[in-house]
Order: sequence, then structure tokens, then C-alpha cells
Amino acid sequence: MKKTGGNSSILFIQRKSHRAGAQTSLARMLKCGSIRQLQPAVLTGSEGWLSHDLRQLGIPVAVTSFPRLRSFKSQVIGLAPFAWRAARALASAAIRPSMIVANDHSECPPALELSRRYANVPVVGILRTPGMTRRDFEKFECDSCDGLLIVGEELRERVARWTDKPIDLYQEGFHRDELFDMKPWPQSFPDRLLVIGSEKPRKGFSDFLKALDMLEAQYLDFPALECDFTGTTILGDEALLDLPRRARLRFLGRVDDFSALVREYPLAIHPSRAETFGLAPLEAVLAGVPTMASETGAVNEMVFPDEWKFPPYQPAAIAEGILRLWKTWPSDGAAIASLKDLIFKTFDMDQTVKSSLQMFLSLENRRREPESQCRFVRWLSRRSRD
Repeated sequence: MKKTGGNSSILFIQRKSHRAGAQTSLARMLKCGSIRQLQPAVLTGSEGWLSHDLRQLGIPVAVTSFPRLRSFKSQVIGLAPFAWRAARALASAAIRPSMIVANDHSECPPALELSRRYANVPVVGILRTPGMTRRDFEKFECDSCDGLLIVGEELRERVARWTDKPIDLYQEGFHRDELFDMKPWPQSFPDRLLVIGSEKPRKGFSDFLKALDMLEAQYLDFPALECDFTGTTILGDEALLDLPRRARLRFLGRVDDFSALVREYPLAIHPSRAETFGLAPLEAVLAGVPTMASETGAVNEMVFPDEWKFPPYQPAAIAEGILRLWKTWPSDGAAIASLKDLIFKTFDMDQTVKSSLQMFLSLENRRREPESQCRFVRWLSRRSRD
């Protein structure tokens, strides 16, 4: 391959650029001084919140279109056309990768293909999807990475059974500019709240709606709430949207400044069914907003007050929790307010990033072994196993 100019960089690949969990996690990591010393750069599939945020920090960003990995064309022809486009975009941005990091399992195949164009520089995969199966792990060639960073202890234990590659726990965290004073508490139970998540079924929007309908059916004096959702709709249980209810629902779509948004509300609820880490409810508490959350991800790592949490997948438990807050408000405020400093102390990003930094440094200056099979042969092999 013809050599390109530019400084040697650790290149992070993140296909989508709008603000969501993986993108926010990446932006937080790249703001850390210890990571900035590695001269990070980012390759993404479009302009958006992530590219804009990183450029403001002086981090180089290159943009090129990404293939649909599940398409027959990508499976058979391979990702060489993508790697060619990506190399041109990186050269234009004066980026020369010395290591490539896939920010989620779906970015592993593009990262591995791009590595081949840069003398087989090492590839690290970050795995963060809670429902990931061994079939996903093999399909997205995660075992071909030189090292793996895993979000969440449960997923790390699962992946450890599938590979003998170096793995470490990817620790999420916050920066001090995400820490706000608690908002003044309203004297009466709020009639407006924010439901945190997305339209994906595992985010639990339908469980929240079922809980809301239980409360309206059983308590005629329960307030008609204004419920705003950080998503576009409810997938999987769309019929719930057509049921009559006193509550007013609004879907906000994608949100770029989450802290500013959540501070517009007196109460937030995070009804997720499954998270590998799931910092959103903790981020809401750091923003100074009382937040009720399912016992998933990072909530399980904190001493979250019992009255502010509920088991996942259980609409009745959500209804019981909201009912308890309604009847006791605002006497429970001190318990959630006291969590703020503990959350930041536990998840200070400058400290939690150390395990990732160690993984990157351990693979520095290595080269991958050239693969003995082309992508088409590997695809046929996976098809025969399926």
C-alpha cells in the first residue's frame, strides 16, 4: 500500500455519528488526557453530534460511507471497497492509523479490513451489546481482534468462555463538567416527567406505558401526566400507543445535549430491561434530577435507594414504584440527592479509562498475522456452521 502522510494515530471506528450510548461513551473516553496523548482520531459514517463534538476538541475526524454488513454483496465481495474509501478519507484528514479500535461489535469487520491496508496494525474491539450471543461474536469476527474491551461484568464473563484473546473490562465514567447541583424539589408530585431510553424493545418503553395504564385504571385521582420519551416511537408494542389514557405522550427523537434536556424535568424514569453498563440514569442524577431506574447495568453497582429502583421486565413493579413516590413525595428526596457525589467518585472517567489505556499500550507497535483465508471463504465457513 502506498504510504500516506500524517501523524501516527490510534483510530476509533464508529459508524453512526448521532448521540447515543456508544457515541457518548467514545466521546467521554477521547476527552481524557491519557488517551489524548495517543493522538486519537475517529472514522465515522456521517457528520453528526460525534464529529462536531470531537472537532471542537481538536480531534481529527474522517467521514466515509459504511457498507451494510448483512448484505449479500458485503458478505461475498467483502469490505475491500470500504477500506479503499476509508483510506482515502483518512489520507485527506492526515490520519495514519497505528492501531484501530472498533467501538462496537458491528464495527469489528470494517476495522479488521482497514487494518489490512495499513500493514496489519493491531485491532481492539469494544463489545457493549447486552444480548450478544456467541453466534454474533463469530459472525462479526470479534475473535479476530487482537484484544477485546468488554462493557459490563456479565458480558465479560460470557465472552471469556468464547475466546482466549486478551480481554479486559471497559469501564465507563463521567467528567466533572457533567456534575450539576440538584434542582429545587417541587412540593407536589410532578405532573411532567422524562422517560429515558430509545425505541428499542429492550429499553422498556412499553413496560412503562403498561405501568401508567395500571395506575390510571386503579386510581381515578392519579394525575394526568405529561410523559416525554427520548426516542421516536415504541417498537414491538405499537398497539399500546392507541389505547385511551389521560396521560399525554410525546416522542422527542434523538437528543444531543442530554444533561440540558433532563434538567428541564422534575423527574426522570429509566425503565430499561437490559444494559451492559447503562449510565443514562446515573447521568440524570448527576444532572441534578431525581431519577427512578430499573435494576440493570450501573444501577446495580451503586447503592441506589430501594424506593428509586425496580426490577426490569415488570410493569407492575414500575407502577408500584411510581405509586410510592406519588404518595410520599417529596419525603424521599434526600436519599437520591445523596447519591450524586458517590456516583462521580465511583465513575470518574480519568480513573475508569485506565484499563482501556493499558490494553492499547500492551498492543502498541505490534502487527497482526496475515489471514490465511479470504473473506469469502470465511463467509462460506460460517454459512456451513449455521
